[in-house]
Amino acid sequence: MKIKFPLVKKDLLTHVSIACISALLLFITAFVQFFGFQRFFIAGFGSSDLSSLFSLVPYVYSLIIPLLVLICSDSSVEDFFPFSSFKIIASKLASIFILVVFITIPFFVIPACVNIFGKVESAQVITGFLGLALYAFTAISFCLLLNEIFSVKPLFLSVSIVFLLVINSLGIVPYYANCNNFFTSLFNFVCFTYHFDSFKKGIVDTRDLFFYLISASVFILLACYADEKKRGRIFSKGRLKNYCSLLVLITIFAFLDSSRLYTRLDFTKDKQFSVSKYTKKTLSSVSDPVLITYYRSKELVSRYPQVNDVYDYLKICAKENKKISLKLADANKDENQKILELLNVMPQQIQNVNNNKTEFVKVYSAIVIEYKGRKEVLPFVLSTASLEFELNMRFDSLINNKRLSVYILAGNEYVSDDYNYLELLLKNSNIEVYPLAKQSLPYIEDQLENSIPLILFGTSKLSPDEARVIENFILRGGKAFIATSQYKVNIDSDWSITKNADDNFIPVLEKWGVKFEDKIANDLSNVRTSFISSSVHPDAINETNQYENINYPQWISLLPQKNIPDGITMFWASPIKAGAGVEPLFSTSNMSWTVKESKIAPDTGLFITNPFYVEKSAIEDPLFTKEQSVLGVRLKNALTGIYNFGTNENPEVIVLSDQYFALNLLLELSGGETGDFRNLDFIISSVLDLAGQTELKKMKGGGVRNSSLYKITDPLEYLKAVRKVIIWGFFVPVFFIIAAAVVLNIIRKKQNEKI
Repeated sequence: MKIKFPLVKKDLLTHVSIACISALLLFITAFVQFFGFQRFFIAGFGSSDLSSLFSLVPYVYSLIIPLLVLICSDSSVEDFFPFSSFKIIASKLASIFILVVFITIPFFVIPACVNIFGKVESAQVITGFLGLALYAFTAISFCLLLNEIFSVKPLFLSVSIVFLLVINSLGIVPYYANCNNFFTSLFNFVCFTYHFDSFKKGIVDTRDLFFYLISASVFILLACYADEKKRGRIFSKGRLKNYCSLLVLITIFAFLDSSRLYTRLDFTKDKQFSVSKYTKKTLSSVSDPVLITYYRSKELVSRYPQVNDVYDYLKICAKENKKISLKLADANKDENQKILELLNVMPQQIQNVNNNKTEFVKVYSAIVIEYKGRKEVLPFVLSTASLEFELNMRFDSLINNKRLSVYILAGNEYVSDDYNYLELLLKNSNIEVYPLAKQSLPYIEDQLENSIPLILFGTSKLSPDEARVIENFILRGGKAFIATSQYKVNIDSDWSITKNADDNFIPVLEKWGVKFEDKIANDLSNVRTSFISSSVHPDAINETNQYENINYPQWISLLPQKNIPDGITMFWASPIKAGAGVEPLFSTSNMSWTVKESKIAPDTGLFITNPFYVEKSAIEDPLFTKEQSVLGVRLKNALTGIYNFGTNENPEVIVLSDQYFALNLLLELSGGETGDFRNLDFIISSVLDLAGQTELKKMKGGGVRNSSLYKITDPLEYLKAVRKVIIWGFFVPVFFIIAAAVVLNIIRKKQNEKI
């Protein structure tokens, strides 16, 4: 294609070499930062989320764009061009923008490499590059203005780089300085990278779009005015005043309009930032006024910008029905804090650094929904993750008078209070919890409602009559989530494992096609946690205890799979041999193995469980078998009982081979300082599934996507993929960029020789 603009053609042919060098700089910096500094290839650190990658580019642009503006500007020559100031500046803008696009092309290699290991959100890539283009367009316009103001080249280069870096960093100033609302809003508004945030998530927000386009237009007009002044053109005071007034008014009204009337287009695959059809239907049925009040502390806006997404999402919900009104309340005001106290909303503590001092600040981020004199509360929200689910659980309760309920029963040596982390999370999700006692089951059998799912932990202490009640509940259409095992672990002492004697419910499961094998599953993908080791020094009188971080293969960290998108943790789980009509839900990795029972030393248990002595990988031993294990199943075929007559043609039953799956103590031990509550989330999702609430189940994981590197689980294949990325994803593109620089430079020289 022939370039019809002579100034653009001149700049592209003259400066193509420096563009290749800039492309090399950008690519190497981005690749090393994303794959190297972020420890992408180290298990547990890598992520397919490209937000951090896109966040880096504007700062690299802050060095490249001023350099390109500098080399594309030659005032000693431009003064003799037979073109207007606007044409000259517009041509420089176009040529530099084309060069920046050219520089960014190799950048596409990085998302392609990431997609080998995990699913890359295509919308994030597309909108991310759109945001980069808009940012570059605005930054180039700004630098062209500075170029007209500062005629000394070294001064222009240093000033423009500093200005861009400062402007890009204004958005993080509220993180480290105690700014009031006015300055926080001002810094965010002026910051170029702040308006890039929505693009890197997969969203096109018209407010950010208008900001870039209007800012660039203003910078270009001012640059043209400055250039005309340098050329000696005289403007009358009246004309200059009208020109400036018009420019200011257009800018103000354009920004004000875009802040009031705006659209957020969500291009993500799962529509993470959009309202689903389920929510639209619920909100459209509102016949009386609904008031949604978002109580938010100002400190959160600067510390956690995601809360802006929460407010924006509430705006989207409010737009669905004229009966719904939304109010943003300052939680720092005393009267609002008193309201929250009456609603039993407790503040959370966040760390705040102010004047080189670290302090903890109490903050609120609560949503209160009022309808017909009743209230529902979301006590603390930091992001849109699962927000739609949490809102719908409260909308259904208020508007449709529907509230999901569950039964919880501990059928082993524990009681329901030992699983109360689950109970707290269920209640926090607005799910009614009915704890059951084993002994009361025969007396309340007729009162158990089939529509309420049963969560059962362990079955070893169930009497025949109690086992009969549970079997009858399922046969007459009850839904059940059963986490049980044929083994008992002495958790309170030496962790020895023995077999449960006379378990009255496992025979029921075996008849239904769920057979627990006489083995314990182990996996290289496991929990790494701190254990206390005791040692006696020869000169010491007493034992000395010290903590050691140990990988414990009997606590399996299951990798993300179709039915467990976030993964889960299982403790001393037995493999399940699934019979006919039993659907496997998830299994261990292909680097797992099983260990059979050992009858040699029954006094110490059937298995070696000491974290310091257990084998960390499969060994050559008759008791060890390298194999994958199914640890969770779902019953699909018709069920008949051994205690009761009757048949359930369409059962809704999920079985896991781990009775300690949600035990408070083990969740604390395996979760480290922050805790690991993926098991509890899985139970809630399973309960929603059993209750037929598939739409709500989808929302449970909404607002956040699976960014884990789940595609390659085999360690050897993983290493091969890493080598391919380093060779084909790094060295080959670097070679092609250098080769392109050489070839284009030769072409440029030949073009100059012809001239």
